Amino acid sequence: MKLKLFQIFVLFVILTLFSFSASMHVSVQAQDNTEQPWLVETAEIVKKGMPVPNRTQMLWANSVRFQNIAEVLGGAIEVERWVNEPPKDFAGKFVLIEVWATWCPPCRRSLALLEYFHEKYKNELVVLSICETDEKALKKMEGSIKLADIKAPLAVDTHRRFANKLGVWGIPHAVLIEPINGAVLWEGMPTQIGYELSDEKLGKILANLKKPAVIAKLPKTAPFEIKACPPDPNKPNEKPKTETQSAGE
Repeated sequence: MKLKLFQIFVLFVILTLFSFSASMHVSVQAQDNTEQPWLVETAEIVKKGMPVPNRTQMLWANSVRFQNIAEVLGGAIEVERWVNEPPKDFAGKFVLIEVWATWCPPCRRSLALLEYFHEKYKNELVVLSICETDEKALKKMEGSIKLADIKAPLAVDTHRRFANKLGVWGIPHAVLIEPINGAVLWEGMPTQIGYELSDEKLGKILANLKKPAVIAKLPKTAPFEIKACPPDPNKPNEKPKTETQSAGE
Protein backbone atom coordinates (compact mmCIF):
# COMPACT_ATOMS: atom_id res chain seq x y z
CA MET A 1 0.00 0.00 0.00
CA LYS A 2 2.80 2.39 0.95
CA LEU A 3 4.64 1.56 -2.26
CA LYS A 4 1.56 2.31 -4.32
CA LEU A 5 1.04 5.65 -2.57
CA PHE A 6 4.70 6.51 -3.16
CA GLN A 7 4.34 5.71 -6.87
CA ILE A 8 1.27 7.92 -7.11
CA PHE A 9 3.16 10.74 -5.37
CA VAL A 10 6.12 10.42 -7.76
CA LEU A 11 3.75 10.45 -10.76
CA PHE A 12 2.07 13.59 -9.40
CA VAL A 13 5.43 15.36 -9.01
CA ILE A 14 6.47 14.41 -12.56
CA LEU A 15 3.18 15.69 -14.02
CA THR A 16 3.49 18.93 -12.05
CA LEU A 17 7.02 19.54 -13.31
CA PHE A 18 5.98 18.73 -16.87
CA SER A 19 3.03 21.14 -16.65
CA PHE A 20 5.30 23.91 -15.35
CA SER A 21 7.88 23.26 -18.08
CA ALA A 22 5.20 23.33 -20.79
CA SER A 23 3.80 26.61 -19.49
CA MET A 24 7.26 28.15 -19.75
CA HIS A 25 7.47 27.18 -23.41
CA VAL A 26 4.11 28.67 -24.41
CA SER A 27 4.92 32.13 -23.13
CA VAL A 28 7.33 34.83 -24.10
CA GLN A 29 8.70 37.83 -22.31
CA ALA A 30 5.95 39.59 -20.42
CA GLN A 31 4.95 43.05 -21.52
CA ASP A 32 2.94 45.90 -20.09
CA ASN A 33 -0.27 46.41 -22.07
CA THR A 34 -1.92 48.91 -19.73
CA GLU A 35 -1.30 51.77 -22.18
CA GLN A 36 -2.46 49.73 -25.18
CA PRO A 37 -5.53 47.80 -23.98
CA TRP A 38 -6.34 46.59 -27.49
CA LEU A 39 -3.21 44.41 -27.52
CA VAL A 40 -4.76 41.70 -25.38
CA GLU A 41 -6.32 38.35 -26.14
CA THR A 42 -8.36 38.28 -22.95
CA ALA A 43 -9.43 41.02 -20.60
CA GLU A 44 -7.02 39.70 -17.96
CA ILE A 45 -3.75 40.09 -19.91
CA VAL A 46 -3.23 43.76 -19.16
CA LYS A 47 -0.97 43.93 -16.14
CA LYS A 48 2.80 44.10 -16.20
CA GLY A 49 4.41 40.75 -15.49
CA MET A 50 1.70 38.55 -16.98
CA PRO A 51 2.83 36.11 -19.70
CA VAL A 52 1.95 36.69 -23.33
CA PRO A 53 1.03 33.63 -25.46
CA ASN A 54 3.81 32.66 -27.85
CA ARG A 55 1.94 31.82 -31.02
CA THR A 56 2.94 31.67 -34.65
CA GLN A 57 1.51 34.29 -36.96
CA MET A 58 -1.88 33.27 -38.28
CA LEU A 59 -3.99 34.61 -41.12
CA TRP A 60 -7.71 33.95 -40.97
CA ALA A 61 -8.21 34.90 -44.62
CA ASN A 62 -6.74 34.42 -48.07
CA SER A 63 -3.46 36.27 -48.45
CA VAL A 64 -3.66 39.28 -50.79
CA ARG A 65 -0.43 40.93 -49.72
CA PHE A 66 1.27 42.92 -52.50
CA GLN A 67 -1.79 42.50 -54.71
CA ASN A 68 -3.85 45.33 -56.16
CA ILE A 69 -7.01 45.57 -54.07
CA ALA A 70 -9.23 46.54 -57.02
CA GLU A 71 -8.07 43.48 -58.95
CA VAL A 72 -8.65 41.23 -55.95
CA LEU A 73 -12.17 42.53 -55.55
CA GLY A 74 -12.94 42.72 -59.26
CA GLY A 75 -14.00 46.34 -58.83
CA ALA A 76 -14.64 48.79 -56.03
CA ILE A 77 -14.78 48.25 -52.28
CA GLU A 78 -18.53 47.99 -51.69
CA VAL A 79 -20.43 48.55 -48.47
CA GLU A 80 -24.13 48.37 -47.80
CA ARG A 81 -24.50 51.80 -46.22
CA TRP A 82 -22.62 54.29 -44.08
CA VAL A 83 -23.35 54.61 -40.38
CA ASN A 84 -21.45 57.89 -40.04
CA GLU A 85 -19.56 60.21 -42.39
CA PRO A 86 -17.90 58.35 -45.30
CA PRO A 87 -14.32 59.17 -46.29
CA LYS A 88 -14.44 62.23 -48.53
CA ASP A 89 -11.05 62.06 -50.21
CA PHE A 90 -8.38 59.46 -49.71
CA ALA A 91 -6.16 60.21 -52.70
CA GLY A 92 -2.54 60.29 -51.60
CA LYS A 93 -3.32 58.53 -48.31
CA PHE A 94 -2.95 55.02 -47.01
CA VAL A 95 -6.23 53.24 -46.29
CA LEU A 96 -6.65 50.82 -43.39
CA ILE A 97 -9.79 48.67 -43.64
CA GLU A 98 -10.94 46.33 -40.90
CA VAL A 99 -13.85 43.91 -41.08
CA TRP A 100 -15.47 43.02 -37.78
CA ALA A 101 -18.73 42.25 -35.96
CA THR A 102 -20.38 43.36 -32.76
CA TRP A 103 -20.59 39.79 -31.38
CA CYS A 104 -16.79 39.39 -31.55
CA PRO A 105 -14.90 40.44 -28.35
CA PRO A 106 -11.48 40.89 -30.06
CA CYS A 107 -13.22 43.06 -32.67
CA ARG A 108 -14.73 45.30 -30.04
CA ARG A 109 -11.33 45.71 -28.38
CA SER A 110 -9.70 46.61 -31.69
CA LEU A 111 -12.05 49.59 -32.10
CA ALA A 112 -9.90 51.54 -29.64
CA LEU A 113 -6.88 50.93 -31.87
CA LEU A 114 -8.74 52.10 -34.98
CA GLU A 115 -9.87 55.27 -33.24
CA TYR A 116 -6.32 55.91 -32.03
CA PHE A 117 -4.95 55.59 -35.56
CA HIS A 118 -7.77 57.70 -36.98
CA GLU A 119 -6.98 60.58 -34.66
CA LYS A 120 -3.17 60.39 -34.76
CA TYR A 121 -2.64 59.82 -38.49
CA LYS A 122 -5.60 61.63 -40.04
CA ASN A 123 -3.33 63.49 -42.48
CA GLU A 124 -1.70 60.34 -43.85
CA LEU A 125 -4.28 57.63 -43.26
CA VAL A 126 -7.97 56.89 -43.77
CA VAL A 127 -9.35 54.30 -41.35
CA LEU A 128 -12.46 52.46 -42.46
CA SER A 129 -14.25 49.77 -40.46
CA ILE A 130 -16.83 47.53 -42.09
CA CYS A 131 -19.19 45.83 -39.65
CA GLU A 132 -20.99 42.68 -40.74
CA THR A 133 -23.78 43.22 -38.22
CA ASP A 134 -26.40 45.94 -38.59
CA GLU A 135 -27.12 49.26 -36.88
CA LYS A 136 -29.44 47.63 -34.36
CA ALA A 137 -26.58 45.44 -33.15
CA LEU A 138 -24.22 48.43 -33.16
CA LYS A 139 -26.51 50.36 -30.84
CA LYS A 140 -26.60 47.43 -28.40
CA MET A 141 -22.88 46.70 -28.62
CA GLU A 142 -21.17 45.69 -25.39
CA GLY A 143 -17.78 46.92 -24.27
CA SER A 144 -16.16 50.21 -23.35
CA ILE A 145 -16.58 51.77 -26.81
CA LYS A 146 -20.10 52.57 -27.93
CA LEU A 147 -21.43 53.53 -31.34
CA ALA A 148 -21.28 57.24 -30.50
CA ASP A 149 -17.56 56.91 -29.73
CA ILE A 150 -16.67 55.73 -33.24
CA LYS A 151 -15.45 58.72 -35.23
CA ALA A 152 -13.57 56.91 -38.01
CA PRO A 153 -15.67 56.10 -41.11
CA LEU A 154 -17.96 53.20 -40.26
CA ALA A 155 -20.07 51.15 -42.66
CA VAL A 156 -22.20 48.04 -42.39
CA ASP A 157 -22.29 45.24 -44.91
CA THR A 158 -24.33 42.33 -43.59
CA HIS A 159 -23.68 40.48 -46.85
CA ARG A 160 -19.90 40.54 -46.24
CA ARG A 161 -19.02 41.39 -49.83
CA PHE A 162 -15.58 42.79 -49.03
CA ALA A 163 -14.84 40.03 -46.48
CA ASN A 164 -16.04 37.25 -48.77
CA LYS A 165 -13.90 38.39 -51.68
CA LEU A 166 -10.85 38.36 -49.40
CA GLY A 167 -11.81 34.94 -48.06
CA VAL A 168 -12.02 36.23 -44.50
CA TRP A 169 -13.20 33.59 -42.04
CA GLY A 170 -11.74 34.95 -38.81
CA ILE A 171 -12.22 38.49 -37.52
CA PRO A 172 -11.08 41.12 -36.87
CA HIS A 173 -9.16 41.17 -40.13
CA ALA A 174 -7.52 44.25 -41.61
CA VAL A 175 -5.63 45.27 -44.72
CA LEU A 176 -3.41 48.33 -45.18
CA ILE A 177 -3.49 49.68 -48.74
CA GLU A 178 -0.83 52.00 -50.16
CA PRO A 179 -1.88 55.11 -52.13
CA ILE A 180 0.09 54.80 -55.38
CA ASN A 181 -0.91 51.44 -56.86
CA GLY A 182 -3.59 50.37 -54.39
CA ALA A 183 -1.55 47.38 -53.24
CA VAL A 184 -1.98 45.68 -49.88
CA LEU A 185 1.16 46.20 -47.77
CA TRP A 186 -0.03 44.61 -44.52
CA GLU A 187 -2.75 42.10 -43.65
CA GLY A 188 -3.89 40.20 -40.60
CA MET A 189 -5.44 40.52 -37.18
CA PRO A 190 -4.26 43.98 -36.06
CA THR A 191 -4.16 43.01 -32.39
CA GLN A 192 -2.47 39.60 -32.57
CA ILE A 193 0.28 39.86 -29.98
CA GLY A 194 3.72 39.61 -31.52
CA TYR A 195 2.42 40.37 -35.02
CA GLU A 196 0.17 43.32 -34.28
CA LEU A 197 -0.13 46.42 -36.39
CA SER A 198 1.61 48.51 -33.77
CA ASP A 199 1.84 52.27 -33.58
CA GLU A 200 5.58 52.04 -34.25
CA LYS A 201 5.16 49.77 -37.27
CA LEU A 202 2.40 51.88 -38.83
CA GLY A 203 4.28 55.11 -38.13
CA LYS A 204 7.32 53.87 -40.05
CA ILE A 205 5.17 52.92 -43.03
CA LEU A 206 3.34 56.23 -43.11
CA ALA A 207 6.59 58.18 -42.77
CA ASN A 208 7.34 57.25 -46.38
CA LEU A 209 4.68 59.73 -47.48
CA LYS A 210 7.05 62.54 -46.47
CA LYS A 211 9.86 61.38 -48.75
CA PRO A 212 10.25 63.55 -51.89
CA ALA A 213 10.53 60.51 -54.18
CA VAL A 214 7.21 59.19 -52.88
CA ILE A 215 5.47 62.57 -52.92
CA ALA A 216 6.31 62.92 -56.61
CA LYS A 217 4.52 59.65 -57.38
CA LEU A 218 1.33 60.27 -55.39
CA PRO A 219 -1.69 60.29 -57.73
CA LYS A 220 -4.33 63.01 -57.75
CA THR A 221 -7.04 60.38 -57.60
CA ALA A 222 -7.13 57.19 -55.53
CA PRO A 223 -6.25 53.95 -57.38
CA PHE A 224 -9.47 52.30 -56.18
CA GLU A 225 -13.02 53.28 -55.26
CA ILE A 226 -15.06 52.92 -52.09
CA LYS A 227 -18.80 53.12 -52.57
CA ALA A 228 -22.09 52.31 -50.88
CA CYS A 229 -24.53 50.25 -52.90
CA PRO A 230 -27.19 47.63 -52.15
CA PRO A 231 -26.11 43.98 -52.34
CA ASP A 232 -27.31 41.66 -55.06
CA PRO A 233 -29.68 39.15 -53.40
CA ASN A 234 -29.21 36.76 -56.30
CA LYS A 235 -25.54 36.19 -55.58
CA PRO A 236 -24.99 33.18 -53.28
CA ASN A 237 -21.82 34.63 -51.73
CA GLU A 238 -23.67 37.68 -50.44
CA LYS A 239 -25.82 36.00 -47.83
CA PRO A 240 -26.12 38.08 -44.64
CA LYS A 241 -24.73 36.92 -41.30
CA THR A 242 -26.77 37.15 -38.12
CA GLU A 243 -26.29 37.71 -34.43
CA THR A 244 -26.72 33.95 -33.86
CA GLN A 245 -22.94 33.69 -34.14
CA SER A 246 -22.62 35.29 -30.73
CA ALA A 247 -23.13 31.83 -29.25
CA GLY A 248 -19.65 30.95 -30.45
CA GLU A 249 -17.85 33.59 -28.37
